[in-house]
Amino acid sequence: MTSQNLRVLHLEPDEGHHQKIREAAVSTGLSLTFQRASNRQEFEAALRRGEIDLVLANHSVSGYDGFSALESARLRVPLAPYIVVCGDIGEDRAVECIRRGASDFVHKDRLERLPAAILRAIQGSGRVSLPGELDGQFRELAENIRDVFWVCSSDTGKVLYLSPAFDGIWGRPSDSVVSAGLRWPDSVVAEDRGNLEAAQAKLAEGLPYQVDYRIVRPDDTVRWIRDRGFPIRARAGEPGRIAGVAAEITEAKRLETELLHAQKLELVGKMAGGIAHDFNNLLTIISGYVSMLIDREQLPQASLEALKRVFTASGQASELVKQLLIFSRKRAPRREVIDLNVEVESISTMVRRLLGETIVVEFEPAPESLRSSVDIGMLEHAIVSLAVNARDAMPKGGRLVITVGIRPQDGPAPEFPVPPGDYATISVRDTGCGIPQNILSRVFEPFFTTRKDGRGAGLGLATTKDIMRQHDGWIEVKSEVNVGTIFTLYLPISRAEAASGADGRHGPSSKTSKRTILLVEDEPNVREFAVAVLQQDGFAVLQAKSGESALETWKWHSARIDLLLTDVVLPGELSGVDLGRRLQQDKPGLKVVLTTGYSREVVVPQVDGETPPLVLPKPYTPRTLSKAVRDVLE
Repeated sequence: MTSQNLRVLHLEPDEGHHQKIREAAVSTGLSLTFQRASNRQEFEAALRRGEIDLVLANHSVSGYDGFSALESARLRVPLAPYIVVCGDIGEDRAVECIRRGASDFVHKDRLERLPAAILRAIQGSGRVSLPGELDGQFRELAENIRDVFWVCSSDTGKVLYLSPAFDGIWGRPSDSVVSAGLRWPDSVVAEDRGNLEAAQAKLAEGLPYQVDYRIVRPDDTVRWIRDRGFPIRARAGEPGRIAGVAAEITEAKRLETELLHAQKLELVGKMAGGIAHDFNNLLTIISGYVSMLIDREQLPQASLEALKRVFTASGQASELVKQLLIFSRKRAPRREVIDLNVEVESISTMVRRLLGETIVVEFEPAPESLRSSVDIGMLEHAIVSLAVNARDAMPKGGRLVITVGIRPQDGPAPEFPVPPGDYATISVRDTGCGIPQNILSRVFEPFFTTRKDGRGAGLGLATTKDIMRQHDGWIEVKSEVNVGTIFTLYLPISRAEAASGADGRHGPSSKTSKRTILLVEDEPNVREFAVAVLQQDGFAVLQAKSGESALETWKWHSARIDLLLTDVVLPGELSGVDLGRRLQQDKPGLKVVLTTGYSREVVVPQVDGETPPLVLPKPYTPRTLSKAVRDVLE
């Protein structure tokens, strides 16, 4: 480069802007020779030819990333200063350009500043010598960005400069850090110092670094920081410098954590969907045969107690599968309008037996009948889950009160939108140890648990929250350490009449006896169990293990078959749903019952004008199987 003539390469697609920038540059009084590149091909061709003393570059050229242009220039003409001259670049990208080696940045609306930028660039070494020359445009840029621009000594690590953004992010005056001669960065959480030191070790090799770490502010709040540092080449005889940009990324880290949770739940959902069919088949066999044995008379007491424990364990396993399916959205609510006083009192009776004698369980109904459209199984799961948590909070015993009520007009509302109207409340209040405030906000997080003994997957409260959302409601919690905790469920009140129906196992009736059922089930043990139950109830049973074999049986016995009882998932190309539709086309009066470990919404898509078949969830017991078949036939 000579003092008589400077060869300038200008990357600018717009000819009018090129002329304005050229006029501003010429006002330096220097002798400048310009060559303009309007696109990537022309720019990189000029770089390959070399003989360039100064690069002025638009950062927003169509089809050419500005950072790629900068890297190409640094590779081909490393001694030529590179000044970004652009009109639509954000401050973050401008700072990143400086970090990657650009000498300066000039906005197209402030071209009067270009001559000074050019003079600074060509008089130096191609880099700004900080902090002595941290002035003019660069200082204005550093002091008006949201991130912290910092400079420290490469020898001692002491902070030499901090931009004003430090005060807001770190929560302390930047002047106090500089005057105290503290090292960069300050207030780092102890657990993150190892990663920080490993990243900063790259500076000794002349390489930049990037690292994420946490800091603790004076108010004890924690912030996440993404710090990028790079060495600055010093002039002869001058001390070395390290500069960088530190950005707060606390919100980004929170979103990243939520994404990881979502991915984990998606993985759990896929796993649940994969095992639900086979696992529920096994549970059907276990719980079904055990239930049949329990119903027998004159069984020895010791054997009866053992069988009851097996039956309880199979029920718990079934509930775990339901939890996983709820999270994977393969278990949607099967709603019916119920009287909350009646159903919650029934659940309270079950909770009383579950918690044992050391915990007093009380039920307080609402003064008036409150109806809501809910999935009774899901509601039972939610209340039992809260009761089990309460039991763990009262290891020496205590008091649990389950109350049905109505939310006052000025009562609490969730942070997310819910349908307008009145809401019933179901509160579960205990006298346990309470939940510390520092973890109260986390209790609904999936997989979060405070249990140290390995019990529990951390899904109970998360599942309960999800159940409430699926019912257009929500859940709230209040707690005080050493006093107790109260969880409140909110459900929309329905004006429809409550459904009625008898449960229980009945013997064969005149309407159901001598009927013939075509049973299609690929799992032999499940099929044998179902046959035993149905024959005990007086039905004739024809068996098939696939859709294709069922069609063959149908060919010879269709006239006397009254009901098709089929698993949804069958080997071969014909599913249980398809089989039912095909047989009903041949015999419109045929009744159909589907069995599955999933929900109706997953396995039986709604078709306009078509009456959906009854879906019997697995695992089923002799009682539930008999009732489903009897209800459809009667």
